[in-house]
Amino acid sequence: MPFAIRRRARPGRAGFGVAAFGVAGFGRAGFSRAGFGVAAFGIAAFASVLSTLFPVAAAAETNYPSKPIRLVVPYPPGAATDAISRAFAQQLGSIMGQTVVVENRPGAGSAIGIQAVKSRPADGYTLLVHAEGFYSAKFTTPGAGYEFSDFEILAPLAQSSYAFIVPADRGWNRLDDLKGLKRELDIGTADLGVGTYSTLAARLASGLGATYRAIPFKGGAEGLTAILGGQIDGYFTTIGTTQSVKDNPHLKVLAYTGRPGSASHLPGVKTFAELGVPDMVFHSSYSVAVRTGIPEPVRQQLANFVRQAATPEAMDKARRDLYLDAYRGSLDDYKQELMRLAHDFEASAKERKNE
Repeated sequence: MPFAIRRRARPGRAGFGVAAFGVAGFGRAGFSRAGFGVAAFGIAAFASVLSTLFPVAAAAETNYPSKPIRLVVPYPPGAATDAISRAFAQQLGSIMGQTVVVENRPGAGSAIGIQAVKSRPADGYTLLVHAEGFYSAKFTTPGAGYEFSDFEILAPLAQSSYAFIVPADRGWNRLDDLKGLKRELDIGTADLGVGTYSTLAARLASGLGATYRAIPFKGGAEGLTAILGGQIDGYFTTIGTTQSVKDNPHLKVLAYTGRPGSASHLPGVKTFAELGVPDMVFHSSYSVAVRTGIPEPVRQQLANFVRQAATPEAMDKARRDLYLDAYRGSLDDYKQELMRLAHDFEASAKERKNE
């Protein structure tokens, strides 16, 4: 974990002042005769020396936050990611006593927003809404300009499973109708070949013993239009998006990617795992991240603020309204799940490169 200041006195470098004030000189004489030299300088004088040497850390503990916070959402306005981010921003602002400004910076699979946060000072005043696009964009965007280690996740916000929908005119009423299908499935994807949609399509085809062709779209809305028009055979939609089409007579919802026994928000629809395709447990996860390198006193305060804001009843209501679920595991478990997903994305990227 990075600390606020980790400097060492360098011989011959006047100005840092440790040698000049004789901290080394407190040394042998001070340890034995003056009790580390505090008596010689006096407690007040010694404290003054430290505050002079380490003003950033001292100020950070007492003054943060002293100005508005910026929350960068690397996705366009209107989506569930944006909506849950705004609900969180309101909670965080109330707890911190500062305005939290939501800034949408979509593009390049979320790389534009991520780069925007990285370009700003590591001072605790700019936060990132972190989702799986953080990992896929790194593998699909040349010169993405960031490393995974440049950011630290402070707390999960919410997660969403996905439903698999098909055109009603195909005659597929159960997931079993697709198992061992003799023809290729056209499955819509809304990523750059590495990401959530492509991962789900590949897992589904493998689990069904079928072949598929990825039909790429620029965004989720374009894919939804295609499935409603019967132009593709299947499409994955978040549970929130599925609410608007689940009763459409032109579509069938066959399964969803939640854990067995989880609340689907889709009455009568079972999980893939319950229907015999176990490798389809999947969630999009949204969390709050910050740049690494923030002074430690600020990082600790910010982490506490963020975790408080992510858990209250008001956020639970926002999750329910958006058909999102809270993450119930530990922060460490959450990070490990995301790193496993990152490894899957990396493997997919290498496979595509070798094609």
